[in-house]
Amino acid sequence: MSWDAGPVAKGRGGIAIAPDPRGAQIDAKRRFNDAVASAGSGLADILWRVVCAGEGMRDAETALGWPARAGKLVLTFALDRVADYYRIP
Repeated sequence: MSWDAGPVAKGRGGIAIAPDPRGAQIDAKRRFNDAVASAGSGLADILWRVVCAGEGMRDAETALGWPARAGKLVLTFALDRVADYYRIP
């Protein structure tokens, strides 16, 4: 995943001033952390493991000490909260 800012178009005859890439990366990271945190403390664990780290549901459930098929329900709640965060109906 690239946290880089998009390219800046050059104006007519002027020199394009590139945005500060560190500021854009920090802002993107902050928005990402806010979205994951919006899932809630108990839900962010399964959200991170399955969506971000790419773990399988069974592996994530086992690592968290949850019973089989509990992760699917909890992940659904976490994704609903992230959708609310982004105002996705």
